[in-house]
Amino acid sequence: MVEPLVKKAAEIEDKAAKGYIEGLAKIRGQGLRYPDAEAVVTRIAVDTIIHKHLMKAILEAQKELKNIKKGYEHVKEPMEIEPTKEQALLVKRFAEMHLEIERDMIETYRKMAEKMTHPLFKGLAEALAKNEEEHHRLLKKLIEKYEEI
Repeated sequence: MVEPLVKKAAEIEDKAAKGYIEGLAKIRGQGLRYPDAEAVVTRIAVDTIIHKHLMKAILEAQKELKNIKKGYEHVKEPMEIEPTKEQALLVKRFAEMHLEIERDMIETYRKMAEKMTHPLFKGLAEALAKNEEEHHRLLKKLIEKYEEI
């Protein structure tokens, strides 16, 4: 299970972030200027803070997902699904309603990726856009499959 590893990573990143912030405060508090060293430590501190929050977000998502993931491991492609006519109409309508949301999310994440300056945020936005593209593809396949119904 991944959860204990994510929890451990969150704890380590939290401890590391505190250490970097305290270290920067000490360097700056002595009145001595080490701009090059400060820049390196600041860069690492920023990344570490991002890592800490990403790990915490993953933990929260995992908690929320525990209730809905049952059966998720065996997801079929839309063309493999054989619902009744009534189920097909409901699925098609659901897919149509969410298609626009997915399209909006793709566009939003692409714009975010263009504007993000930190490489972690940029990479995350790009990955989310690709994930939304997959959602869009699946919804379109559902709609196409049930178009004639």
